[in-house]
Amino acid sequence: MLSDEGLINKWNQLIKHSKGYVRIDADHPLEWHIGYEEINQRTLLLVTANEPTAVESSKSILVSFAKRVDGKWALIFKLIREEHEEVYIRLCYDLIESSRGQIDTQQGVEYVLNRYAHWFKLLELQRSGLLSESERRGLLGEIFFLQQLILKGNSPLSAVNSWIGPEGADQDFVDETGWHEIKATGIGSKTVSISSLEQLDAVLPGELVMFLIDKTAPNAASAFTLSSKVTELREMVQSNTQALNLVNQKLLQYGYMDMPDYEKQWYRLGGTFRYRVDEQFPRLIKSNIRSQIAAVSYQLSIQAIEDWKID
Repeated sequence: MLSDEGLINKWNQLIKHSKGYVRIDADHPLEWHIGYEEINQRTLLLVTANEPTAVESSKSILVSFAKRVDGKWALIFKLIREEHEEVYIRLCYDLIESSRGQIDTQQGVEYVLNRYAHWFKLLELQRSGLLSESERRGLLGEIFFLQQLILKGNSPLSAVNSWIGPEGADQDFVDETGWHEIKATGIGSKTVSISSLEQLDAVLPGELVMFLIDKTAPNAASAFTLSSKVTELREMVQSNTQALNLVNQKLLQYGYMDMPDYEKQWYRLGGTFRYRVDEQFPRLIKSNIRSQIAAVSYQLSIQAIEDWKID
C-alpha cells in the first residue's frame, strides 16, 4: 500500500519532459500509471479493456479517455491547475488505494468513476479534500448527537432527516422537538464560538448542545478516530438502506470522504452539555442589533450561560 508521500515521490522521480508513463504498483489489480503530459502536467492513467463512460471535468482536473493502439482504453486524470496540486495528489492517492479491492476490471472502472464523481462534488465546493481540525471536531459533535437521537428511540431515517447542517442550514438539527445547534470545543475551553447572526436565531424552542472533545493517545480509554465514529454511525443505520444512503450523502455534503488521514488522530469525549435557548438567552440576532451590521461572529462565556443549562 502506498502513502500519498510515496506517490508524489514516485512522480518526482520521473523525467517531466518525457511524456512517458510507469505503472505505479504491479500488485494492484487495476493497471494504474503515472506520468506527465504537456507543460509538465501531472497525469494519472488507468488502462482497462473496458470503454469508460464520459464524466465531467472539474475546474482543476481534466478527465478524458482514449483508445490505445493495443485496443485497450486509457482513462486519464490530468492536473491543469498547478496551484491545486495538493488536492490532485490526494485525489489520485484515493483513487488508487480505494480501488485496491476491485478484482473485476469492468466493475473496477465503474468504481473509479463513481469515486471520482464524489470527489468532483467536493472539488466544485472548493474543498481541499481534507477537513480542517475544527471541521473534524464539528463533524464528530454532529455524529455524537445523531447517535444520541437514534439511541433515544428515533428511527434511523427520521434522525438522519433531521440532520440539516450539512445542507447549509443555519441550525444543525431540526425535528419535532425544535432545533439543535451543535458545538464541539476543547475540555478546558472557557468560551464557545457562534459564527453568525442566524445560528441561534430560529423559532423557539431551541437548544445549544456542546460536546467537549480533545485529542488523546491511541491507547487511551474510550479513544476514537473520526473514521471509527463514521463507521459506528453507518452500522447504526445500516438496517435502513435509505437512511444509510442519506448518511453517506450528508457526509459528502459536509466534505467528508473515507481517507486514511482520518484514522491517524485519536480523540476522547470529555462531556456533553445542553443549554436552553429562549428569549432571555444571551445571543446576537438580527432583531437586537442595528440594521447597519450585516454579519457578526462572537464568543459566549460557558460559565455565564450556566443558568440555561438543561439537567
